[in-house]
Amino acid sequence: MGYIAFQYAEALFNLAVETKQVDSLLSDYKIIDKVVDEDIQKFLIHPKISKKNKKEIIQNSIENDLLMRFMLVLIDNYRIELLHECLSEFVKINNNRNKVMNVLVFSSKKLTKEQMDKLVENLDKKHNKKVNLENIIDLNIVDGLRIEYDGMILDDTINNYLDNLKFKLTK
Repeated sequence: MGYIAFQYAEALFNLAVETKQVDSLLSDYKIIDKVVDEDIQKFLIHPKISKKNKKEIIQNSIENDLLMRFMLVLIDNYRIELLHECLSEFVKINNNRNKVMNVLVFSSKKLTKEQMDKLVENLDKKHNKKVNLENIIDLNIVDGLRIEYDGMILDDTINNYLDNLKFKLTK
């Protein structure tokens, strides 16, 4: 369903750009994404609840007109279950347009500000993008860093080194 969600997100993004409301739409969409819990999701996808009832609730609940109309289209096309996935795609499209890259750095202990700044600087130079860095503490890591971004994984941990060594020795 990833490609379908991307198509919907791209159409929404183009409309948001055209109407100059990308930031406000993104902000409202993130709020809606947090509010739509499992029960609301079940209601929205339930086949025995009419489209009319679903639409009525959306129209009375969503203030952002573009977002509300987008959700109505998803309901009409039986794609409302893609609401969260469309947000993820929308964020990717927006980040791509604004040359922003989200990076996860896994380490055994919290990185210092200097280490974080150095990583941001190096990644910024290499990819020519603004870097948003998040340090995640993983107590399973003995030492070193695992860096994940744009589907890439750079694993420079002792764990990875030991796993590779073990694999080579058992060959």
